[in-house]
Amino acid sequence: MTAGTTIRHPGPVALVTGATSGIGREGALWLAREGFHVLAAGRHAARGAEVVEAISAEGGTSEFVAFDVTAEAEWARVMADVASRFARLDALVNSAGIFLARPLSETSLADFRRLWETDVESVFLGTKWGLRTMRETGSSGSIVNLSSLAGLIGLEDCAAYCAAKAAVTHLSKVAAIEGAAFDPPVRVNSLNPGVILTEMITGAYGAGPEVEAFVKAGNALDMVGEARHVAAAIVFLATPRSRMVTGTVHVVDGGRGVD
Repeated sequence: MTAGTTIRHPGPVALVTGATSGIGREGALWLAREGFHVLAAGRHAARGAEVVEAISAEGGTSEFVAFDVTAEAEWARVMADVASRFARLDALVNSAGIFLARPLSETSLADFRRLWETDVESVFLGTKWGLRTMRETGSSGSIVNLSSLAGLIGLEDCAAYCAAKAAVTHLSKVAAIEGAAFDPPVRVNSLNPGVILTEMITGAYGAGPEVEAFVKAGNALDMVGEARHVAAAIVFLATPRSRMVTGTVHVVDGGRGVD
């Protein structure tokens, strides 16, 4: 993203963090198909260039934004550039996150803090600066925060991850109350996927038929959860189709979490 270059994109503008892999990448592709100019944010320039190329190949528009989502100064810089260049921000998807599967008794404080910084503090900063930017540009925008089914139920060996995602879920509810008071209002929702077959899962558990069976296990719909299933929900929550929806916990889990 080139500072100082003003763009008047004819369609809406979306910023997606964690856009270089998994759910974030798929969400960026789906939003571009909806006519959004997508700011695909991440740390890996080569992966970012691949996402931009994939969107361009489908006729969409996007650009890679390199920044550290855990640093508030970076959020301030990026959002100032968005406001200056586009004079609008229609959707923000806080998708950046990491996973940790480890028994609580074996989880170090350093590991807990690293996960908390990435999964919670980045969402706090994104929501804070997203609300500010949407209010200052007069955008009736939508913020979608990626939480997890793990933020609603307890999962063995995932204490740190469950705690982090529960924080995201409840942070989003408070932000929704505050955003609703803006003129025009800004909507905030928590999107809570179940077990989705992405690099996050294969990185922790490996790949192959056994992992796919694990992903399906416990799903009432007997389906393998894929990034595209979550991306469809991102599009719904990010667009005016959900104009009456804010403060919700939107679960996409194939029925895994049904009591």
